[in-house]
Amino acid sequence: MAKNLVSLSLEDCPSLTEVPSSLQYLDKLEEVRLRSCYNLRSFPMLYSKVLKFLSISRCLDVTTCPTISQNMLWLQLEQTSIKEVPQSVTGKLEFLLLNGCSKLTKFPEISGDITRLCLGGTAIKEVPSSIQFLTRLYELHMSGCSKLESFPEITVPMKSLQHLNLSKTGIKEIPLISFKHMISLRYLYLDGTPIKELPLSIKDMVHLEELTLHGTPIKALPELPSSLRKLTTHDCASLETVTSSINIGRLELGLDFTNCVKLDQKPLVAAMHLEIQVSLLTPLSFFLLSFLLASSHFRNVTFVLQSGKQIPHGRIQMVLPGSEIPEWFGDKGIGSSVTIQLPSNCHQLKGIAFCLVFLPPRHSHDMPYEFDDRSYVHVNFDYHVKSKNGENDGDDEVVLASQGGLAVLGAWKTCDSDHMSLHYSLGLVYFLRKYSGNEVTFKFYHSIHNHGRKVGHEIRRPSELKSCGVYLHFDENRPADKSSEEN
Repeated sequence: MAKNLVSLSLEDCPSLTEVPSSLQYLDKLEEVRLRSCYNLRSFPMLYSKVLKFLSISRCLDVTTCPTISQNMLWLQLEQTSIKEVPQSVTGKLEFLLLNGCSKLTKFPEISGDITRLCLGGTAIKEVPSSIQFLTRLYELHMSGCSKLESFPEITVPMKSLQHLNLSKTGIKEIPLISFKHMISLRYLYLDGTPIKELPLSIKDMVHLEELTLHGTPIKALPELPSSLRKLTTHDCASLETVTSSINIGRLELGLDFTNCVKLDQKPLVAAMHLEIQVSLLTPLSFFLLSFLLASSHFRNVTFVLQSGKQIPHGRIQMVLPGSEIPEWFGDKGIGSSVTIQLPSNCHQLKGIAFCLVFLPPRHSHDMPYEFDDRSYVHVNFDYHVKSKNGENDGDDEVVLASQGGLAVLGAWKTCDSDHMSLHYSLGLVYFLRKYSGNEVTFKFYHSIHNHGRKVGHEIRRPSELKSCGVYLHFDENRPADKSSEEN
């Protein structure tokens, strides 16, 4: 073997059973990668002082951690059969990746230099309280550790920890004090756990951006931090109330309550309507509305209101169980299309909202799509503007086709009841402002996507909708001449 070898990479070598012992004498070796060498059983000692990176993954017959230099920074032994990681190899490690090591039962003893620790899919039963003293730890990944049933009390601030993944573990609760000291946490994954409630102190996690709770038996949401940008709560069959401060407009992907069959939807629908209206309030009107809400305890929901604020992503989206289109949707249609008459003041149109009521999917021969766990439904629409007063011989004028982005239903295939998707957008109004007084028909379509690709033999087909509605949102303060300037 070449003495000056710096990097060695062996992938998909099923006949490889051992790595030559001469590898240990290569003193310039910096990086070793072995992947999908399913019959690899032994690995030599590595004394190279410059070796920083060792990755052995999907080599199921590897049962012991190789002896390596203490200068190692990156050690990856994912999907191997190792049972423990000797403390002698963890001296200066910054990255330790052991995902899928199903025979690993003991949490490794790690030095304070570690920044990323991935132990997902292992048989570890306990996270030691000493985890809080890893002052550089940035990510702790424990997803799929089904035997892990508790989380330690964190009593000192963990200033570096930003990612905590406890999804699909057996953890039933997280100590109140632990939430208070994970002060820099940005991503918290608790989906698929038996957690029934969150500590009230979660509101103090002022940097939290993403929280996943789908598939948990949680019954109510406490007050959540205003920094939250992504919240997943689908398939929470026990969820009944949302009593949190939710800034719906800030959530990038909206709110998805698919299959939350016990949820009281009326406060959430009212919250969306309120979010739309508040964006137009003058300071005085805003003050009066805030006072009214505070005095009436508005349906047990508290809101974060800002006078005249803009919706950050230009859209609001929410999916809920139910089939009753809210009253504030003035135009309604049966099935997958709805026709409305545009008023004469379309130059003041600020936004447009749709409400789509989905029927449960029909698993029959006329449904030419295949589903898997990562399939999702993406709804698009066409709209036609009919020439007014019989112009152009009464023909319809196609203004735009396949204007997408109305709804994404990830769990639609498992729905046993009607669901509705509410979507508010600012983008479409620029095309409609010049058609004041005309008749517009919206026709909705859907396609099934799997891993980013469409599934089935059709590019699109009419959505299986029970009904749909349209709400036009106007800004009465918008001057009439702005329309002509923009168009």
